[in-house]
Amino acid sequence: MFLILLTFSLAFSADPVDVNDILDNFTEEQLKIIFDEKLDKDVCDDDYLTLLARYQSYICPKKLDNLTVWDGSDLNDDAYIYKYQLNDKKFDWFDIDKQKDIILQQIDKNSVHTQRVVNSNRSMIFRYTYRYSGEVRDVVITNWELRNL
Repeated sequence: MFLILLTFSLAFSADPVDVNDILDNFTEEQLKIIFDEKLDKDVCDDDYLTLLARYQSYICPKKLDNLTVWDGSDLNDDAYIYKYQLNDKKFDWFDIDKQKDIILQQIDKNSVHTQRVVNSNRSMIFRYTYRYSGEVRDVVITNWELRNL
């Protein structure tokens, strides 16, 4: 498990995580569930999504580009929520429909995460908070849209 975490950290993260710190906060079984690429029917969707949101929030914040920081993820009864912070002087350039089209092209409908969100009848929300004013804009991908990708 240590090698999987280290590889993931180095390959997919601009800010590598402290693997020992993760191992102190997540059991090997929890990490196996999070990184499993197959849908394990023995793990309920809510447990998986709760655990994944906790893990993603633990490894955040992550700078994604010059304007965007991923702050973590949340789960509620209606949606799996990705939280982002935009660090720009203006927020008027943000086009929700254009951003939604970009996101829809990037969602892997076959991923365990997407399958579990669909199975749990939740939507995905990509929540962008403007750092300077606190204004929030949500890009919502409904459960119906996820089912029909």
